[in-house]
Amino acid sequence: MPRRKTDHPRTRWLRLAALVAALALAVAACGGTSSGNASSGNNGGGNGGAASTTLRTAFVADMQVPDPDIFYETEGNQVVMSTYEGLVRYQQNPPTNALEGLLATSWEKSADGKTYTFHLRSNVKFEDGTPMDSAAAKASFERRPKVNQGPAYMLAQVASYGTPDPLTFVVNLKQPVSAFMDYLAAPYGPKLLSPTAMTKYAKGGDFTQGYLKTHSIGTGPYYIKSFTLGQQYVLAANPNYWGAKPKITTIEINIVPDLSTQQLKIEGGDLDILHNLPAATTNTFKTKSGFQVITIPALQKSVLKINPQKAPFNDLSLRQALRAAIDRNKLTSEIYGNLGTVSTQMLPAGMQPAGTGLDSYTYDPTLLPAAVKKLPSSSKSITIAYASGFVNDQRTAEAIQKVLADAGFNAKVTPITLAQFFALRDQPESKVPNLLVETANPDAAHPDTYLRIFFNTGGFLNYVKGGSKAADAEMDRGLYTNDPAVVKDAYEKASQLVHDSATFVTIADVKGTFVATTKLKGWTSTGAAPLSLNFQSATLG
Repeated sequence: MPRRKTDHPRTRWLRLAALVAALALAVAACGGTSSGNASSGNNGGGNGGAASTTLRTAFVADMQVPDPDIFYETEGNQVVMSTYEGLVRYQQNPPTNALEGLLATSWEKSADGKTYTFHLRSNVKFEDGTPMDSAAAKASFERRPKVNQGPAYMLAQVASYGTPDPLTFVVNLKQPVSAFMDYLAAPYGPKLLSPTAMTKYAKGGDFTQGYLKTHSIGTGPYYIKSFTLGQQYVLAANPNYWGAKPKITTIEINIVPDLSTQQLKIEGGDLDILHNLPAATTNTFKTKSGFQVITIPALQKSVLKINPQKAPFNDLSLRQALRAAIDRNKLTSEIYGNLGTVSTQMLPAGMQPAGTGLDSYTYDPTLLPAAVKKLPSSSKSITIAYASGFVNDQRTAEAIQKVLADAGFNAKVTPITLAQFFALRDQPESKVPNLLVETANPDAAHPDTYLRIFFNTGGFLNYVKGGSKAADAEMDRGLYTNDPAVVKDAYEKASQLVHDSATFVTIADVKGTFVATTKLKGWTSTGAAPLSLNFQSATLG
């Protein structure tokens, strides 16, 4: 079985933690946003009356590195997706989980599901002028397992590559993998790199990793002009870009750790767009002249994880009673407002067809108090943990604490560091909290990229070891098949089995949000990369 490298989810989540911790500094309350890709009100952002060709934004922390075979975070997707391209991507206008060609114009899959033939776009050059062809695709795909970082698992089932002609690239798999095309479309999926640059800038067998810490060698609409850690990244329009030339010719990304400073800068005209400001701050921009609030669908879900490995929640009926006591409508409204919608499915919204993979239950607050009365006193003291700095998770934990207290539990909310959070998977059951609250996103839009890591009993981020072995088997059945009907049936059954275990209670699907000047128009987006927009077709003015 192809498994994610055991440390790679930790890398992405530790980096995400830096972002969320910074967000926590400025959170006062939560509310909703309005969506927008249209302009209204007066000109904002300090660009005067004329259109600008420079877009200015901010990150709260440095990204890991802009190397597409190492990068595995959320903050920083804007850089990688602006400078590199893969064979395919998710549809962006409007954003859906459907696949569309990028560097490949079309593709075919063999009847047995083990061979993919991609027909490459002609007349494409890398930023250094090297032609993009099948040999470049092969060299790029071969680099990923050599670097062997987080995203390497996506090519774990590749047996060989073929390059029958310059514009035909063939991938042969060891066995069918139903998620393979989603791996290629993922923000962290394989990207194409200039083979000339890979050879020229490699040092001591490092596979060009040193050079790619601060440079790009892709085919995207932009390239990295400068990359200064802790200060600023500058992207410039790629003069060799094969598509329409960007009207925004420069993107300046400043490292501004303090969100209140970010807010002052966008209000003062020093920045043009920001992502994931606190909800209370975001709401203030809804009525400010010259600004717009953008919301996009995002594959993110808030979940309560119930530890079935120790008392008192090793009892299924008690877990079911706890689930019934949680009013998701109230929680979502109070914590997320218009930034979230009430969860109805086990997976993030859009990953499964509507009406499948349901996480439905009847709200009944009378069941839990009745069940708690039957418990011994020693089982009534429980702990609810969340990763410190994740403010929405903290508020969710505190709301559930009240539900538990009203039912007769002595419930304690405990923030733990990210290091402690990830260490839970290696701790004895006695050290794992009774309940965990977490908000998470998958790598791609395929169900396996969420179920396997979070709900599989052996999943790296399944700290409470919830779910069931029967669900695990269904995940394997859905991944290693070439039959769409089997895929749908297997993940539907896996989701149902996880639901029936009552070890996970989904709370809300959380949207991606941006605050921008109303001058910004024409952007596109993909929900698989919740903190980035595509500015190739955008304008400022």
